Parts: sequence; C-alpha cells; structure tokens
Amino acid sequence: MIVDDSRTSQAILEAAFGSRPGFQIVGIAADAASGLDLVKRLAPDLVTLDLCMPYIDGAAFLEMLSGMKGLCKIVVSEQATKNITMASKLEALGASLCLSKRELSENHSAFLKKVSHACDQVAEASRQRIANAGLRPDRPRTAGPRPMPLSSSVRFGFPIPLDEKARLVALQRKRLANAVRERQFDLITRHAAEVTGFPVCLLTFIDENTQWVKSCFGYEAESGPRADAFCNHTIASGSLFVVQDARADQRFSSNPFVIGEPGFRTYAGQPIVSEEGTRLGAVCVLDTKVRLVTPLVTRQLATISDILGSMIDNRPALAA
Repeated sequence: MIVDDSRTSQAILEAAFGSRPGFQIVGIAADAASGLDLVKRLAPDLVTLDLCMPYIDGAAFLEMLSGMKGLCKIVVSEQATKNITMASKLEALGASLCLSKRELSENHSAFLKKVSHACDQVAEASRQRIANAGLRPDRPRTAGPRPMPLSSSVRFGFPIPLDEKARLVALQRKRLANAVRERQFDLITRHAAEVTGFPVCLLTFIDENTQWVKSCFGYEAESGPRADAFCNHTIASGSLFVVQDARADQRFSSNPFVIGEPGFRTYAGQPIVSEEGTRLGAVCVLDTKVRLVTPLVTRQLATISDILGSMIDNRPALAA
C-alpha cells in the first residue's frame, strides 16, 4: 500500500511495484488518516509512506501503526536518508527501512531489491516471534501476492477525507447530494467537455454512501455506490487525480464501469473546494479510450473547478 500526498510519487511507486513480480498494490492513500483506515481494512504486507503529508506527518503515522508488528513499513523520503538522526528516530518508531525518492527514480530495480529484503526480514521476524512465544498472528499473512477482493464495495475500500463530517454537512446545506439537474451546471459540463476534447464530463458530489451525478455531458447517469466512484480519490487527494488506463490500474481494473459498460479507460478529475477549504465534490472528464491528459486539459479543469467552487459558495444554503 502507498501513502503519499504527491500524485507524482504515487505514480512512480505504482509503476515501480507494478513492474516487479511478487508485488501487488492493494490501495493508495493521500494522507495518514485515510492510510490508517485502509491498512485496517486491507491488512497489507507492506506500506510505503512519505514524511511530509498534510495534517499528520509520516513520523506520527508510524506511531499510529506501531501495534502492527508484522507490517513492513518503509519511509520513502529524501529527508530521512540525508539525516542519520532522523533515520534513527524513524526506525525507533517502527520503520523497517528509509529510502530516497531519488533512488527510486534513478534505479528502481535496486530500490525494489532493498524493499524485498526488508519485507523478508519482517516476515521472518514475525514467524520467529510467533514460534518462540506461541502466539497467534496478529494480522493475516499471505505467502504470495494478496488476491484481489471481488466485491466492488470492498475492492479497495475508499479514501475518507479528513474533513468528512464538515463536507457532508456542507453538501446537505447547499442541497448538492442529489441528481436533480440544474441548467447552470449542465452548461459548465458541456463547456468542459468541449474545451478538453473529452467525450464525457461529470459533476459529482459524494455523500456517506452514494455518488450523485449532479450534471453530466456525453453519458447519462444519476447515482452509484460510493465504493465504485473514481471521484472518491479526487476529493480525498485535494488535487488533480489522473488515471491513465483504468484497466491497467489495480485500484480500478475490476471496477464495474471499467470492465462493463461504458468501459471507461482514462479519467482526470479536479476537486471542487469551497471558500472555507472544504472539498465538496469533483468535476471530471472521461474517455473509453486510453489517452494522454495534457497540461491544457489540467489547466482547463483547474479553472472550471474554481468557477464551480465560486458558484457553490454563492448558492443559498439551508438554515443551520
């Protein structure tokens, strides 16, 4: 599992692990709170984590994972490899290894070899601990790659934003968690599709269990299970979220909207953020073909999300 707030770092790690047999990514989180939730749900064998993350940093995240003795925890950060004192502190908090992002980008084969060795050491220590103390394993373990869960509702769980409670209240007050079409939003999604060149554009809002499609262009939809929503990741990350090829992405390869109709492949989403900083929803473009998400597309999405954020800020709210 990868825990890093940088989409670039996520993508580099994802590509590196995906290129080596024996590894399987079961989840990605953009912050420590979401990461802890996914660790508890998915019980991975390995977690890579960044040090600099919003709200809760990597050191605090290691402390949160301290009770999971059979979990291999690897810090991927330039700071940790350049500062011996810091590296020692992180290892005392439970880090199995500290590696640099530069090493990952320059020689991912050597990087993965070190990761494999660290995982083997943790697994062996766990077996010895159990054998010597007569303990039962505190976490389920597997000898090989973990099989993909089949149920879409628990395929990877879904990331939960740190401001979830405030977000849900704001959606209710602004009357956004529904599929009632509004002309002002329909004009925006049509324009977004036209300027980006993507055939589909959606404006979505997600409540506790449901993704609501408030406006759509190029595809008819009203709602769906939250667990199947690409936009979960966009809202949780708080920044542009791109899936280049959903069929090749383990987070989405068994998603019903990927393996079934309409067969989406490329996704690019931008969160819609209120003036107070609450991530309310997402505007996204999709295609059933694999395609490049260009800088022009990302700039257009950023501008459109800002416009939508302002529109929602000025939208009358229900009395508290």
